[in-house]
Amino acid sequence: MKISVLLGMAATVGLASGVHAADAIVAAEPEPMEYVRVCDAFGTGYFYIPGTETCLKIGGYVRFDSNYGESPYDGTSNGWDAFTRGTLTFDAKSDTEYGTLVSFIELRSDANNVYDVETYLNAAFIQIAGFRAGYGDSRYDIWLNSAGNIINDDVIDYTGDRTNQVSYVYGGETGFSALIGLEEGSGSYDTGFAPEPTGLYHGHDFPHVIGGLRYYQEEGMGIGFIGGYDTNAEAFGGKIRVDVKVNDKFSVFLMGGYQSDWDNDRGPGASRRLNYYGPWFGDWAVWGGFAATLTDKASLNVQGAYEEDGTFAAALNIDYAVTEGLKFQPEINYTEFDGERGNGGAIGGTIRLQRNF
Repeated sequence: MKISVLLGMAATVGLASGVHAADAIVAAEPEPMEYVRVCDAFGTGYFYIPGTETCLKIGGYVRFDSNYGESPYDGTSNGWDAFTRGTLTFDAKSDTEYGTLVSFIELRSDANNVYDVETYLNAAFIQIAGFRAGYGDSRYDIWLNSAGNIINDDVIDYTGDRTNQVSYVYGGETGFSALIGLEEGSGSYDTGFAPEPTGLYHGHDFPHVIGGLRYYQEEGMGIGFIGGYDTNAEAFGGKIRVDVKVNDKFSVFLMGGYQSDWDNDRGPGASRRLNYYGPWFGDWAVWGGFAATLTDKASLNVQGAYEEDGTFAAALNIDYAVTEGLKFQPEINYTEFDGERGNGGAIGGTIRLQRNF
C-alpha cells in the first residue's frame, strides 16, 4: 500500500515538473525578428524600410570652415571667423509603374557663433517620371552644376536663393535632355556693398518661368543652357556652360551669363529690382576654371569670374582626401572690387574640414 502511494506521488511530481519545464521552454523562445534588408537596386547605402518595398538612404556631412584675411564678398576683415554645419539627408526611392518614385529631404543646422545657430529645411521634393515638385536650389543653378569645385565660388553670383518649384525634365544625366519649370523665386541676396548690403527677391502673382537644354557625355564633356524670366523684375536671365575633359587628369569649364534690363531704375526713390536670374552686376558676367588631379588623394581647383560692372574674383584650392569620407580643403581668394561694389582689393581664404557619411 505504501509502495502504491509513493509511486503515485512520484508520478504526480514528475508530471508537474514536465509541465513547468515545457512552460520554461516556450517562454525562452525568442520573438520573431524582421531584419533590415539591404537594397542594392539604387546604389550603395540603401536599405528597405521594414514592412515596405521602399528603399531609404540616410547620409549627410559635418563641416567646419575657418575664414581668414579679408572677405572676398565685401572686403571686410574676417579676423578669425569660424562656421560649423551639420547636414542630414533622407533619400527614399521605390519602383512604380511610372518609374522610380523619389522623395528627398535635407536638413541643415548652421552655427556661426554661440548666439547664432540656425536649423532649417534646405531641400524637400517629390520626383517621378521626370516631374519634380518641392523646395530646394533653383534649377537655374543645378541644371549647369553650379560653377567650379571652389568654396567661395559665388563671389560673382550666378543664381538666386532656394525656392519652391515645379519642373519637368525630358532625358537623363547623359545624352540630350530638356527642362521646363516654374519657380517662386523668393529669397535674399547679399549685394556686398553699403548702404543696402542685402536685397530681396520678391515673389509675384505669377511664378517665374525657366527652361533649359543640355547635352552631356559620360566622359565629362558637354554643353548646357538655362534661361529664366523673373516676372517681378520683368527681366530675363540666361547662362550657357561648356565642359571639356582634356584627359583623365585635367578638365576645364567656361560659363557666361546675360541679363536684360539690369539698370532697371523704377523712378525717384525706388530701388532697382533684382533679377532672380541675374544676380551679378551688369548685363553680363563670365566664369571659368579648371580642375587638375595631382595625386590619388589630391586635386587642384582654380576659378576666375568677372562681371560687366567691373568686379573680378579669383580662387584657388587644394582638395585633399585625408581618408575615406574625410577631406581637407584650404582655399585662397582674391577680389578686385569696382563699380557699385566699391573700390579696392581683398585677399583672404577659407580652410575647410568635412566628414561625409
